[in-house]
Amino acid sequence: MRTIFLCLPLVPLSLMAQFAGGNGRGDVQLALVGPATAQFAGGSGRGDVALAFAGSAPSQFAGGIGRGDVQLAIAGPASSQFAGGNGRGDVRLAFAGSAGSQFLGGNGRGDVQMAVAGPAGSQFAGGNGRGDVQLAFGQGQLLLAPRGILEGPYNSGTGLMSDALRAAGLVPTGEPYTALGYPAAGVGGATTGAGVLTNTGNNAIVDWVVVELRDANAPGTVLRARTALIQRDGDIVDLDGVSPLGFNQFPGSYYVALKHRNHLGVMTQSAVALGLSTTPLDLSLASTTTYGTNARKSLTGTFPALALWAGDVTFNGEVKYTGSGNDRDPILITVGSTTPNNVLSNTYSTRDVNLNGEVKYTGSGNDRDPILVNVGSTTPNNVRVQQLP
Repeated sequence: MRTIFLCLPLVPLSLMAQFAGGNGRGDVQLALVGPATAQFAGGSGRGDVALAFAGSAPSQFAGGIGRGDVQLAIAGPASSQFAGGNGRGDVRLAFAGSAGSQFLGGNGRGDVQMAVAGPAGSQFAGGNGRGDVQLAFGQGQLLLAPRGILEGPYNSGTGLMSDALRAAGLVPTGEPYTALGYPAAGVGGATTGAGVLTNTGNNAIVDWVVVELRDANAPGTVLRARTALIQRDGDIVDLDGVSPLGFNQFPGSYYVALKHRNHLGVMTQSAVALGLSTTPLDLSLASTTTYGTNARKSLTGTFPALALWAGDVTFNGEVKYTGSGNDRDPILITVGSTTPNNVLSNTYSTRDVNLNGEVKYTGSGNDRDPILVNVGSTTPNNVRVQQLP
């Protein structure tokens, strides 16, 4: 990850980093003096926290912040490595330190900001709110709460997607996109806890998805990507099954794209302003306009919605019924080219267009018909193309 610093003239620099800080609710002061091996003393939060720092040549640190539920544990090599947490148990900080110190940060309730400028000895200045602390080290933790609908498992009579894959124990605890050749960095190796997949009801997990942040000036450029989990009601959550998604990027405007392993991806029509507090984004609503033409499918019923088009079983950005590289043949091959009436059950496969845990070529509820319908029942040679740059 890139090392980024905000060059802010916040703190005078002595030989080994001087520090000055802010306060919680007016009841805290940080008083710090920095000689050759940096001495530190301070407190924050609601008066229930103390920071105690001991500084040797490579500067070691230990402290706490927040409402008594947070600890910062910091060990410093040549240019100080850092690890810690803050807020009300809802924040994690992970820091790796090279010669110029690298930083990643999270946030509590979004009511606090810390700005850090890092020369050779790293200068710091910050404050905190009510023990819920947000750290922005050059780049912050942008929070996004997206929502979307996958056509395949959606029931417009209930307004919910089916969680048949989860109920059958078929949703993997590890993300499936690396194996499918998804190219953007930041996705590989993500895992969720098995307990997350035991949740039932409207917030039960349907499947894995990918959310991308794209350059506001070049929407074809993916700046950051995250694997995430989509719930039955369409909410897209982090790997703990409940939290909004965090992206280590500068606050600013970004195109937001949503992808699924056998549905066509969709992207906002314009860049969306994202910051250090949670931004909601509902891609199932007509009021959230999308890039391109007919990027989503309009589903009618008691609970109408705009959904991602189903049927891209080859995960190549197209829904195709005939010709080379079509999405119909893989379904037939999976059940058996000479046995089209077969059903492959209890499987997690891109060929399972309706996400019910079966691959089926003929009969009711098969996975072939949605592909034909989405290219046009009377125009089987059509190709529906994903509306992404």
